[in-house]
Formats: sequence, C-alpha cells, structure tokens
Amino acid sequence: MSLFASFELHDFIWRPEMSPVGLSGVAGPRSRAGAFACSCGRGRRRNGVVWQEIFSLVAALSISVSDGFCDAVENITSEAAVALDIIDLRESNAFLNILFDNIPAVVLVADKNLEIQEINDAYQSLFGQDRASALGVRCGNALKCSFASAENKRCGETSHCSQCQLRGNVLATMIRKIPADKEKFVHTFFVNGVAEERHFELTTRQITFRGEEMALLILYDVTDSERQKFDLLDKQKKIDESLRAAGTVQHCLLPRALPAVESVEFAWKFRPCDAIGGDILNAVPLDAAHIGLYVVDVAGHGAPSAMISVLVYQLMNPHTGILLDAASDPARIRDPEEVLDILDKEFPLKRFGRHFTIVYAVLDLASGAVTYSNAGHCPPILLTREGSFRTLDVSGTVIGLGAMPFGQETVVLSPGDKVVLCSDGVEEMRNPAQEFFGEARLRETLLALREASVAELVQGLYDGIVQFAAGTPPADDCSILAFVYRG
Repeated sequence: MSLFASFELHDFIWRPEMSPVGLSGVAGPRSRAGAFACSCGRGRRRNGVVWQEIFSLVAALSISVSDGFCDAVENITSEAAVALDIIDLRESNAFLNILFDNIPAVVLVADKNLEIQEINDAYQSLFGQDRASALGVRCGNALKCSFASAENKRCGETSHCSQCQLRGNVLATMIRKIPADKEKFVHTFFVNGVAEERHFELTTRQITFRGEEMALLILYDVTDSERQKFDLLDKQKKIDESLRAAGTVQHCLLPRALPAVESVEFAWKFRPCDAIGGDILNAVPLDAAHIGLYVVDVAGHGAPSAMISVLVYQLMNPHTGILLDAASDPARIRDPEEVLDILDKEFPLKRFGRHFTIVYAVLDLASGAVTYSNAGHCPPILLTREGSFRTLDVSGTVIGLGAMPFGQETVVLSPGDKVVLCSDGVEEMRNPAQEFFGEARLRETLLALREASVAELVQGLYDGIVQFAAGTPPADDCSILAFVYRG
C-alpha cells in the first residue's frame, strides 16, 4: 500500500481542501478504485461532496490499494447510496404528504364499494369531520350525503344511489375506464349538522393502491364562486328589470298624438338603443296661436338617464310654469332662451351628476315665425320649398353647467317649408364597418326627400339610418321630429 493508504481514507477524502481541482496536477496510472470511481455516475451530493468527486479524487491520486480494500470501498459506496435513496424517498414522501394535505380540494382513494382507503385533511375543513373517521367508511356516509343521513342507510343502499353522480363517475372510472374531468357535481350534504348544498368540480382517475385497483377522486369546492355567480346573475336580473321599467317609462313619455292644426303637420320617429337612453321629444300647444316643440337628449344610458328625462318631461308641461309665465294675465309665453335658463338652474350638474342637451322652439302659427334656442343639441334643419338646406346654428352650452346665456334666433317660414329636429343618435349611427352616418349623409338623405310629405320624409330618414346600420345595434337613441308649415 502506498503512503496515502496509511491515512484514514474516510477522513482524508472528505476534507474540503482535497478536491480533484486542487490535485489536478497529479499524474499516474489509475488503480482499480480509480477506475471504479470513474464509472460511478450517481452524482449524489451529501454535505457538499458528490460521490463521483470522491472517487475521482482517488483516481487522481493514483492510490495503489489491494482488491479487498476496493471491494470494501465499493460496498460502503453501495450502502451509502441505498441510504441516500431511502432519505430521498422519505423527503419525496414528506413533500407529497404536504401537498396532499394542503391542496384546496378533498382528495380521496376509494375501492369498488366506495369505501374510503385514504383521504386528505381538506375533508375536515370542508365537512367538519376528522379524516380518521372517514377511513373504511363509504363515501356517502363519510361525506354526510343528505339521502344517507335522512334514510339512515349505507351509501349504495339509499333511494337515490342509483342516480348518484358521484357513484356513477367512480364506477365508470373503475369498470369502463372512463375518467371524469372537472365535471359539475351538486349535492346536499350535512355539514356540522346543517343541510347545505355544495358545488364541486369532480375529477376521477383509476389507480393502483396497495396492490388493488381503486379510484382517485378529487372534489374541488366551488360553492363560494357559484354563489357569487348566482348573486351576480340575480343582480343582473334586477338591473334588467329596472332597465325594462325605465324603457317602459321612456316609451310612455313619447307623444301619443301631436297637435292637429290646419296650418302645420307634424311627424316623428323614435328608435331606442339597447341600453335605454335619455331621449324625449314632444310638441305642445301653448295657446291657440303658438306651439312649443323640443327634443331632449340626456347624457348616458340606463335608469338614471331615463329618470332625468321624466323630470324634464314633467317640467316641459305648459301647466308647470316653465313654458308659460302664469304671473301674467293672460299667461305670457316665455322665450326659448328664458326656458333654457330656467332648466339650467333646475338641473345643476353637481346635483344630478348628468347633463342634457335640448333644442326648444316656439312656432307662431299665424306668421310662421319660429323662435328657437339650443343648449348643446344638434341644430334644427330648415328645408325650404325651393329645395335649399340650412342649419339653424345658434347654440349655447349643455344644461347643467350654469355657464353663458344660450341666446336665441328667429326664422320666418314660408308655406311648404319644413323643419327637422334630430338627436345626435342619427348622425352617430354606425354601420358594421364602424363608419358614422354623419352630417353629409343626413344632408344628402333630407335633400333627396325634400319633395316628400313630412310623414314620408321622417319615415325615409328613419329607413335610411336603419339600412345604413345593416343590423348594427344603435349605441344611442335616435329621435326625429319634423313639421311642415302650410301657412
């Protein structure tokens, strides 16, 4: 034996400073121990030293040892490797047990009779029972199935067992080899003595456990998420009901009949959006010689917009004192600008959280004079009997800002002249290519219909935007109110 053999080999080769790197300059033929070391590929690391490195060190030192010594080293190595295998197995099992007991789902192994052979700790947190009490017990009894509990029978013997989804999935997995993957499973269980409907995602697999074919069941509890889903659906149902009610209210605000007078003919059309907008329109007699007409567009959609529309509609009734000054005798017809000023004070943005636009006009039946004021709304359009197109452009800010005066203008109509009032939903109608109907198409359409009756004009414009939309639902209400002055 060489000089190195007189050392205690174990202590020597485990010294950190004696690494193959540190001895890289040592040369010489390899001994049997060195050759064995080179063929050892376990590479297991213990206390920072890899077994393969240990034997590479022996080879690098060219230790000349007896065959008996090499056999002893090989035996020690084999025993150490087995010990490491056992340690690794224990560590792996410990990891799997931690995973098994902390996964947020009931995981159990059951035999063909649905008797539980193993179950994790989630069983106790979900069903309020100690896991040991479930071992050897059939699933329905361990999980406190409502039928097994109420009928005081074993799982598999109740009146419901033939229809039980859990039993059916387990048998399908074990007999027909058909696993279940996250199937919805809803059942009533007794949890802490209280009947409770639980929702699970059920997954099954066939496995071999303790030498027997069994079924692995994973019951992932989704009860809370399902309840949240039901709550959301219930809330959405209530919202839909509110929207339908708002839509009904809005429909009731539309005019049933417009003033029928010899000198003027009215026509209107309304197309609501799916979300319930805030458009209203009307024409109301102010006295025997004057008619007030307006189109309103409340910002936003849904019930809040519809409720503001209701308030505006009520105030625009001639009997409220907004359109007519009852302090005068006879009652004085307020100018359109004055009406908009009153509305601006009645509907401050800070109070209602929404603004609205309105165009309001007063028509003198005798003279044909139309006095109008506009709060951020689409300007009225005048189509003369000669075929010209003119926008009546006076406009102030929207109602609710309390800003500058709105101003007003007057235009005198000739017999045969038509006036068209629209909401912005007409020009903003989109087609499938997301193009707007736009001002140019509105002008083109109205000019093409200038010789038609006012009813035909309104219907033609309505049909034009519907055809342009080509099935695209309107994003906003579309309101059209028009009249022809006959003189």
